[in-house]
Amino acid sequence: MIIENLIANLNNPQPAVRLDIVRVLGMVEETQAIDPLRERYRQETDPTLKETLLWAGRRIYAARQNGFSTLEAIFQHFGVYHDLERLEQEGEAELLKRLDDNLRLEMLRRQRDASQKKTNLAVAAGLAGAVVGGMGTTLMTSMLQAGAEVASSNLEPRPAIGSSRAPALKPTNTDISRWVRRLREGEDTVIRRTAAQELLTLNNPDALPHLACAFLADPAPEVRQAAERSGKFLYWNTVYWEMEQDGSLAAEIARRRAAQASAAPSPAPAAPPVQPAVPPPQEDVAEILRRAEEARRRRLERRGK
Repeated sequence: MIIENLIANLNNPQPAVRLDIVRVLGMVEETQAIDPLRERYRQETDPTLKETLLWAGRRIYAARQNGFSTLEAIFQHFGVYHDLERLEQEGEAELLKRLDDNLRLEMLRRQRDASQKKTNLAVAAGLAGAVVGGMGTTLMTSMLQAGAEVASSNLEPRPAIGSSRAPALKPTNTDISRWVRRLREGEDTVIRRTAAQELLTLNNPDALPHLACAFLADPAPEVRQAAERSGKFLYWNTVYWEMEQDGSLAAEIARRRAAQASAAPSPAPAAPPVQPAVPPPQEDVAEILRRAEEARRRRLERRGK
């Protein structure tokens, strides 16, 4: 991969090659190169290279302190996080669906229990009505109505995230000499800035050393900014493409998915089933019969008088 090739070439026997590599690593702020750069600095004898090594090391160290990494930059720039967000959204939607299903089952159970209560009370009401007439039926009917309502779920499925990550573009070997010459020799700032932008469009990683040189040495801030931007995007795309080809990108996505799943809070334990409201206890049938018999006896006694 390009990262390994760059780090390996820190020990290239040609000082000019080592200088190009150090400039590129510093421009793209490759945090994986901190230790190799430190080791190279201990061995380096060329004064210009030692100075450039110090510059690159300080720049990369500051980037790492700020939380920067090439992998994170790739995930953000190319929208790889969209895949992770979509997968997380799907997992959350599945959890909501399970909760909704459980609630619906609980509502069905409550309806069934309420129906059974109605049946039991209706039987008692019928027995009482046979003795005391319509008064008992009216009483039981009002009692049944009190527990007839059942709650319903208002959970709605959440919309899925429709964004997806951008594909990596295959690096090219397109001839870049004309734009490199304009970047290095163009008298007009606009020409040099445009050349930096065109080198990104051509997508040839061979442009990285030339962009790094312009980033360090061009007198115009807008050219240096364009060179850095093109250099980083070109580098990220190359790494991204290589990760797609060797499977390391899929492995990283899978690793992060697993980390998300393990870090997600476990669903709260299910609450104990809510018991339906119990209606007031029905009068004992024997008591109803006793009172009815007592009333009949009193009527007979009054008639006897």
